[in-house]
Amino acid sequence: MSHPLDDGLPLGGPPHAASAWTELEDHAKSELPHLRDLFADDPSRDIRMGFECADLWIDLSHQNLTDETMGFLVDLATQRQVVGTLQKTLIGDTVNSTEGRPAVHGAMRSPRAVVQGLAEVETGRATFDRMAALASEIRDGEARGATGRTVDAVVHLGIGGSHLGPALAVDALRHLTHPGVEVRFSSGIDPDDLNEALAGLDPETTLVVACSKSFTTLETLAALDGAMTWLSNGIGEAAIDHVIGVTAAPERARSLGLPEEQILEVPLGVGGRFSLGSAVGFSVMVAIGPEAFHEVLEGMHVIDVLSAAEPPEENAAVLLALVDVWNRCFLGRGSLAIVPYAHRLRLLPTHVQQVSMESLGKGVCQNSDDPETATGPVVWGAPGTDAQHAFFQLLHQGTDVVPVDLIAVARSLTDDDRSVHGQDLLVANLIAQADALAFGRTPDEVRTEGVPEDLVAHQTFPGNRPSTTILMPELSPSTLGQLIALYENRTIAMAALLGLNPFDQWGVELGKELATRIGDGLTNRDGAQDPSATELLRRYRSLREG
Repeated sequence: MSHPLDDGLPLGGPPHAASAWTELEDHAKSELPHLRDLFADDPSRDIRMGFECADLWIDLSHQNLTDETMGFLVDLATQRQVVGTLQKTLIGDTVNSTEGRPAVHGAMRSPRAVVQGLAEVETGRATFDRMAALASEIRDGEARGATGRTVDAVVHLGIGGSHLGPALAVDALRHLTHPGVEVRFSSGIDPDDLNEALAGLDPETTLVVACSKSFTTLETLAALDGAMTWLSNGIGEAAIDHVIGVTAAPERARSLGLPEEQILEVPLGVGGRFSLGSAVGFSVMVAIGPEAFHEVLEGMHVIDVLSAAEPPEENAAVLLALVDVWNRCFLGRGSLAIVPYAHRLRLLPTHVQQVSMESLGKGVCQNSDDPETATGPVVWGAPGTDAQHAFFQLLHQGTDVVPVDLIAVARSLTDDDRSVHGQDLLVANLIAQADALAFGRTPDEVRTEGVPEDLVAHQTFPGNRPSTTILMPELSPSTLGQLIALYENRTIAMAALLGLNPFDQWGVELGKELATRIGDGLTNRDGAQDPSATELLRRYRSLREG
């Protein structure tokens, strides 16, 4: 089942060019064993199919995989040169073909000894030094507002990649946040979102961080306008002194009146959804401190290096991507649920949702061909036991088979008896759900419990539902960085397998253009509108104006 690397294989083209793809298609048509039978035939399956990745433990034993399946998948990764793509990403090569840009997020969070000489990366590293100095001033109570009072709050404005990663990191590491500095987030254009973020704060002691790579993002600029009005009402013309701009377009920030010393530059080659380890993470650095922030980066770098060095059969990111391709493209499973059994990881599903769906939501390969297969799955999810009482009924007995990532933390933040017991219950629930999804309950097993025959079918579980378990020793800056980077590299690996460009997002731009045009029409009443929007706009104006 081993194949030589196909000479001249079009890596940016459809995946069926790889011979292993055809073998997987044939393999998927065969009758695959039920997970119950796979475990019965191989009691050590969970040990054999579990592996370490830095501080993380990953268990693939509850996926619909045989040794033969894994062999074909590993061949596919080899033929598609997936590890080579991850190597290029790590060192900041030009891998974004449609925009002619490098992807430098991996290089940004690597030590200087690993990546040197890239101008964008050096600019980003210099920005890290400025970030650390300013964050330390704020945390040490040395940062003063325009009226001389100490800054004690930071409000982060951003959307998409300028919001989801930082919000996740601050929420996950809240136990490390500075008690004297409050960090809040506002991401929506809805005024209520901003009003809630500003509620109870004092303009004289609040710093607003406006985070937008292009500094043209409609939602963020609208929020900045609202924040400037709030600041101006409190401190007058000095309001601009309370704003930090985070952007890859410093000239646009300057055009809005921000002086150079209040602009933190993001390298253009850092994609928004991969931007936590850049100036976009400034608010995170304020919240948890420069040292802990750099521990996040170090954790990310550890996974980047492993993803770019390990062979496919030992490479966590590649193996997870291969399982994703197997489920999505060959078994027809259209979605992936992310279920963290940890309150502090409650924002992980939405962050992974963007990383995956914005990267893999493509219907064209890098060479402009049709991929001729399904591409990225729909990603969704919710925290552990809440999810069990919301959508696990569908996972267990619904007509759609949904692969699930189950994520647990071994050690609680505190070691009192109540916390340890609660942590034990969380992990017990995770293990029980993985087993229930995999093994189900047969009609005979239901009957042995004395269930009336007319209810047997209702209490039967088909099982054979796939899940992956990821176990973290604790929730620390390093392990959080590892987890985030694992999902990033997994996503890039899946893109390489399918011939997609994971670093552009043209599908986002059309909606922005149309929203701007329609917004102009609402303001001026003379904007050209699509006929389908005319009646809705008329009704909206009527309701708005009473």
